[in-house]
Amino acid sequence: MKQEFENARVKGFLHADGRRMVNGCGEEVLLRGWGMGNWNNPEGFMLGGSSHFNLPQNGEIQHMGRLDRGRSMDLILRETCGTVFAGEFWKKWHRAYLSEGDIRLLHELGYNSVRLPIRACCFLEEEPGIHYNEDSFAMLEKVLDWCEAYQVYAVIDLHAAAGAQSCLPCDDGPDNAPHLFLDEESAERTIVLCEEIARRLAGRWIVGAYDYINEPLSAMAPNAELEEKLRSFYLELVSRVRKLDKNHMFLLNGTMFSSKVHIFDRNFDPECNNWGISIHCYGARPEVASFGSALRKSRELNVPVWMGETGGENEWMSSLYELLLEHHIGFNIWCWKSAEGSGCAGTLRFQLPEGWKLIRNYAENGGPKPSYAHAQEIWEEYLERVKVENCRVERENQAFILRNGSFSLPGVCYDALPEGSFRGSGWYGGFTKYRAADRMDIVYPDSWEPGPMPMGNPREDEEFSRMVLCLHAGDYAGYTVRSAASDRTVKLEYRAESPAEVRVSLDGDVLFEGTLPLCPEFSLETAGVVEAGRMGQVRVEDISGSLLLRRVRFETREG
Repeated sequence: MKQEFENARVKGFLHADGRRMVNGCGEEVLLRGWGMGNWNNPEGFMLGGSSHFNLPQNGEIQHMGRLDRGRSMDLILRETCGTVFAGEFWKKWHRAYLSEGDIRLLHELGYNSVRLPIRACCFLEEEPGIHYNEDSFAMLEKVLDWCEAYQVYAVIDLHAAAGAQSCLPCDDGPDNAPHLFLDEESAERTIVLCEEIARRLAGRWIVGAYDYINEPLSAMAPNAELEEKLRSFYLELVSRVRKLDKNHMFLLNGTMFSSKVHIFDRNFDPECNNWGISIHCYGARPEVASFGSALRKSRELNVPVWMGETGGENEWMSSLYELLLEHHIGFNIWCWKSAEGSGCAGTLRFQLPEGWKLIRNYAENGGPKPSYAHAQEIWEEYLERVKVENCRVERENQAFILRNGSFSLPGVCYDALPEGSFRGSGWYGGFTKYRAADRMDIVYPDSWEPGPMPMGNPREDEEFSRMVLCLHAGDYAGYTVRSAASDRTVKLEYRAESPAEVRVSLDGDVLFEGTLPLCPEFSLETAGVVEAGRMGQVRVEDISGSLLLRRVRFETREG
């Protein structure tokens, strides 16, 4: 199995080749990386601020919160620290939050891409006329230099367009209305900014793609008129930018949190045929059906799909991302760095400043305002805490995402492609309706009975991790593992009403063959060792008897 996401393939302009992304040498590249949320576009819920969104209610637009986005954070900064301090703060923030050390660590962990979310107001001043913030452009160029040095493709993500587009705090709007599609000036200024970015970056191959625009028309009822405006906006945007940049790929987002792709009904880049569809996914069952509509569009239009934003529990991420890779879809996780306890999947965690509760109490509850001097100390401390050297690295989730250390998978999360990845004797696919087309017996443990077909009632509200795989004689399931520095023990968490003969192999090499003893309750059984440096597909095959496979564990052997 090729590792198309290895950093050695980060070379030359990334572009669409039919439904795949390839580098300057024509080699396939699967983008695997993290989004730098909060860097240029802060979001309160990840930074110790407001964790609730004031969404549109009954057609009435809600105004922004007091500490829920960069725009409102800037107001609090000015109120608590003064305009001079606030004027310099964001320059310091951008350089503290994302440094060379962050990109170096990204590379060292094994990722080949980074999504850089930018907000329009940081690059195009919110003033009459067109005035660019040169400090922001210089900062971006520096980040791209680091990406080039460490072989990491950078995806430029317009996360917060001029006027705002998402109806959410993440678009940094003055309220939760989609002004990008309501005000002609907002749309024009957004395209002008994209033209300027293209003018400056057209020759930089380390820019993998332009990701435009993040989650448009998300937190609102479907609106055909605005969807048509979005479609027209994309067509004009691509056409105008192509006059300045014919090198870079466009990744276009659909509506409803970038999950609906019906607006893509034609070739949006007829001049260069160098575009794809960016989708987002949180919490859906890790099966092909969860991104099936995007796959269908990919086939219809012959363009790549990229999972531009995603995140969740460790086993969920490990399960979904492997399915994506098998369908030639890269992924980008949200987000790289966030405050402890934010609840967001991440690599780096930082502690909030000691006095942060004073800032939040003032901003959100009308509490007493700290003195200017004290508030400045708190915000300065925040700048120190977000630096990579002061953060805690989440090592455990990396092994799940990369499958290169100790990790586990639910038995039902076997590899997706049918050619040698699985074989089942189920006639329906299980009453869980999970991966039903595979014809594997997928059941809930308390409904399982010995025999060729499990009995029980459908319970669609159950989590996929509660499901188990029922293997009968001749059935097998494969699970991809990638190269690790140490040996890993393979352990099966199973239950069997009678002894079952099982074979466990790695790409045909037998790791274990023998009888698993009767086990009326779920327990672990060691079933072989994957040696250091080996990678491939571990197959669990039932030779005789039946067993319920709840989980496959790969545990690093010490020493």
